[in-house]
Amino acid sequence: MKYFQVCLLSIFLVIGVSGCRGKVNIEDVTLSMILGIDVNDQNKVEVYMASPVFSGQTKVKTEHFNVQTLSIKESRNYFDSKASGVTAGGKIQAILIGSKVLEHKNWFSILDMFFRDPKFRLNADIIFVDGPLSSVYNLKAQDKPELPIYIPQLLQTADFRNVAFRTTARKIHQMYYEKGITPFAPELAVEDNHLVVHGTTLLTNNNLYNRTLSLKETQMLKILKDHIEGQLVVALDLKKFKSDDDDVFTDEEVSFYIKDVKRKIEKKYSNGRYSFIVNLTLPIMITESPIGLTNHSETVLKNEIEKKLQKQLNNLVHSFQKDKVDPVGFGILAHSFQYSDWKKNENHWFDTYQKSNLKVKVKIIVVDKGISM
Repeated sequence: MKYFQVCLLSIFLVIGVSGCRGKVNIEDVTLSMILGIDVNDQNKVEVYMASPVFSGQTKVKTEHFNVQTLSIKESRNYFDSKASGVTAGGKIQAILIGSKVLEHKNWFSILDMFFRDPKFRLNADIIFVDGPLSSVYNLKAQDKPELPIYIPQLLQTADFRNVAFRTTARKIHQMYYEKGITPFAPELAVEDNHLVVHGTTLLTNNNLYNRTLSLKETQMLKILKDHIEGQLVVALDLKKFKSDDDDVFTDEEVSFYIKDVKRKIEKKYSNGRYSFIVNLTLPIMITESPIGLTNHSETVLKNEIEKKLQKQLNNLVHSFQKDKVDPVGFGILAHSFQYSDWKKNENHWFDTYQKSNLKVKVKIIVVDKGISM
């Protein structure tokens, strides 16, 4: 028995010692946290990287690099010729895509390595940048954390307030190969030496830039997709309740929390034409009201909110049709509805989509109207 215990202890010691032999000190590794891809003024592809510096002897806590190359994998060779440690890409938090990249229809090919390398983090956020990436990587914001912390926190906050979508590398890959939806991702810009979330960048079915949704339009898209995270506050101006001629402080604003989205979609295909009716039931909590709320006036206000919100949602959906972009994913609904009909239309879906009958109906349920004074 004693002999067996000694052998077992020896085995554990050998395993423990062998595990320590391959250790790598964090000071000897350059962790690629924020990766960027852009096209410069000479029409050359540049790859950017931001990495934290793990040293108490330096004042600068993040080092930035950029190199010219068409290969993400090859860029690590160039980064290692400049960095103090071996570059590791398994901890990437976000991939920034410059606006000039979206002018080239084959830009997605440079991301191929991310989906083939099993060490790559497919939960990394894809972010489109309005302008050159140099403006982001050269940012010197005195009252903000370093880029590897700043960008993920900014995006997380925007997603919580539902003014941005968090689009991962895995998600953009799915949208790229899915014929029934057009890709989208959050848009970032530099304003007054600060990073600002502008809204959502929409791409065409050829993966070129189409348009940028504002923060409010992004909220509307989140409602349409039933994709609410955190808290969603909507503010509407209702002209019906305007009471005076003050052009600054008007008595027409109503705001409310949307607690949940209950979505039911009626689908129909007839004579080569699709019809989608999106029925949305929205329980809300009123936080600001242009009128005092009684049982009667609450009903009046609820009806006005329904009409206004329904109009905005329908306008947004019809603008998508006009631009031949489908971020809602009506094409996915089409092939899940009747696959045989979808097969007839999948190769020219966006022409079919543009001719489809799309309608949004909104039903508001007031669950809380606040305290009436």
